[in-house]
Amino acid sequence: MPCPIAPSRWSIARPRRARPGAGTLPPCPAGHDPPSPCTGSPMSAAPRTLYNLGSGPRRLFRQLPDADAFEGWQEIRVDVDPDCRPDILADLTDLRHAIPDGAAGMIYCSHVIEHFFDHDVSKVLAEFARILHPNGAAVMRLPDLAAVVRAFDEGDLERPLYQSPSGPIAALDVIYGHRRSIEEGNAFMAHRTGFTEASLARRLLAAGFDEVQTVPGPSVEFCALATMHQTVFTKQVEVLLSYVNP
Repeated sequence: MPCPIAPSRWSIARPRRARPGAGTLPPCPAGHDPPSPCTGSPMSAAPRTLYNLGSGPRRLFRQLPDADAFEGWQEIRVDVDPDCRPDILADLTDLRHAIPDGAAGMIYCSHVIEHFFDHDVSKVLAEFARILHPNGAAVMRLPDLAAVVRAFDEGDLERPLYQSPSGPIAALDVIYGHRRSIEEGNAFMAHRTGFTEASLARRLLAAGFDEVQTVPGPSVEFCALATMHQTVFTKQVEVLLSYVNP
């Protein structure tokens, strides 16, 4: 079983099945060593490469309070916005030209999936499942529509629900995207769909993951941990979950 995230509200799994082997590694982004090839299930074969999908402009490793757990790792930032200057400029619905099967020891994805149209979400999650090593782990963080409904104020949709690095966030921002960023011309910040803990867990299983655990996060967010098999990166998972849900 993968590392649990307590108190887990949803924890669902399905029978194990074999996954295809890894493909050929593409050229690595400039300034990075090539990821380790995926040749088996031992920890030595799982690449110490974290793909920060939808990374925005900042590197995750520079923000972690306990970065020692990722010593010897490399972080590869992937984003569709060229202004973020990612290592890989790509749309998450199709990463086949950029990232091979099983190349990610870990995936980190924070407040990204809700920016896709609902019919594209299955493509995005299937790509997550494809690039993740069988012994890796994917950590996701996203708005919780159920929590928004519980906090909903019919009389004041613009009442701040919480403070973020981008400023106060209201129900309208959670549902439709950060209004100020969109007003300033950043259409990438628009939200096109939404999730609850249960709905995301079901869609991750449908995309090919074997086990999904979720837990409420700060304010109107939740966190999800998705795995294929038993992850060998328990310590790294704990560090990421402590970062996103202190």
